[in-house]
Amino acid sequence: MAFAAVERLVAWRYLRARREEGFISVIAGFSLVGIALGVGTLIVVMSVMNGFQIEMLRQMSSLSGQFGVQGGREGLDVSGDLLTRLKSVGGVIAAVPVVEGQAIVVAGQKVRGVMLRGISAEDIRARPPLASAIEGPPELRDRYRGLCRSDGPQPEWGTLKDFGDDFSLAIGRRLADLMGVKIGDRINILSPNSVSTPLGTIPRSAQARVSAIFCAGMYDYDSNFVYAPIADVQRLFDYGSRVNSVEIFVAETAPKSEVRRELTRAAGLQGWVFDWFQANLGFFSAIQAQTNVMFLVLTLIVLVAAFNIVSSLVMLVRTKTADIAILRTMGATRGAIMRMFLLDGVAIGGVGTLIGVVLGLAFARNIEAIRQWLQRTFDIVLFDETLYLLAEMPSHIEWREVAMIAFMAVFFALIASLYPAMRASRLDPVEGLRRE
Repeated sequence: MAFAAVERLVAWRYLRARREEGFISVIAGFSLVGIALGVGTLIVVMSVMNGFQIEMLRQMSSLSGQFGVQGGREGLDVSGDLLTRLKSVGGVIAAVPVVEGQAIVVAGQKVRGVMLRGISAEDIRARPPLASAIEGPPELRDRYRGLCRSDGPQPEWGTLKDFGDDFSLAIGRRLADLMGVKIGDRINILSPNSVSTPLGTIPRSAQARVSAIFCAGMYDYDSNFVYAPIADVQRLFDYGSRVNSVEIFVAETAPKSEVRRELTRAAGLQGWVFDWFQANLGFFSAIQAQTNVMFLVLTLIVLVAAFNIVSSLVMLVRTKTADIAILRTMGATRGAIMRMFLLDGVAIGGVGTLIGVVLGLAFARNIEAIRQWLQRTFDIVLFDETLYLLAEMPSHIEWREVAMIAFMAVFFALIASLYPAMRASRLDPVEGLRRE
């Protein structure tokens, strides 16, 4: 739709309300502010929800691999060439055998259920979320340790040098705080597997020493996961030489669907291949459902703000009746009159959308800093890591979504302007001069 220079000039003059038309300007201003707030809020919420899903999947992948090969009830036998076949798949960086199971840890009078995972020290070092807080480079070490902030003093983080010499443990910072343990302390571990003794059947148990404390930045891992040498965990769970699963780490640039097909072929009948999105499908489906509901609710807010343009333009048409009549007698067509008022409505919506996009992007890029400032200033908790599982509020801007939101807001403003514009174009010049 092309706008002539005279149409743009008249539309601009109509937007600059005179003193007696100040009320119309106030309504138009509220419409603009409403669209700006709606668009900005929609961008921020969608960025946070996208960031939450991406960060959760990234953390899971960096801790447990992008894929896994699961065995049956009796586990996987990796004594043959299974690991060799899996590692030979293109794009695979590492294939790590893991033994895991639920256990109970006892420290003094404190008891807690945990997920005990058997792994080697080399494999822990290969996973930055686990190793960085313990013995990573200074910049990574400070970053990961900062994710487990607390009011108390910083703990001793230990080392992985003697991990594997005996039944040693690497536990999460949150679990260490909950159990009241520190580096060098010994805790008892009870397995659900039982052993027969002259006194009857009792759970298998072992005493282990805390040798390292990690901080992965995910509350679930930092408070519930315990890592120990794989041989000790196999013995505690009576697994022999078998493992629960093999975790597969894949290069970021590798085509995931093709890698999965090759892994399935390499695993054969010994196990089935899964990815962490599939393994947590219910969790990620719930996040997607919440994202869709929030998008719908906030879109309705933008829609209501856009349709406030109707009232301001209808009042503008009533006050400009004589002007419209004069323009028509001077030769302005109905289409020209309609385009003038459409331009007014689209201008209000466009400026509001532009302001909303700028504010939304600014907030989305600095959401964690804003959250920290609000929490310090007002002493409130805005993002509880025990509920949301992450130590920092994530944000990921999808530019396609930003463009769609901006287009949607301008489109709503255009639709809202149609009725007042059509009403102005149908005004009879004689009737308009007579009203004046």
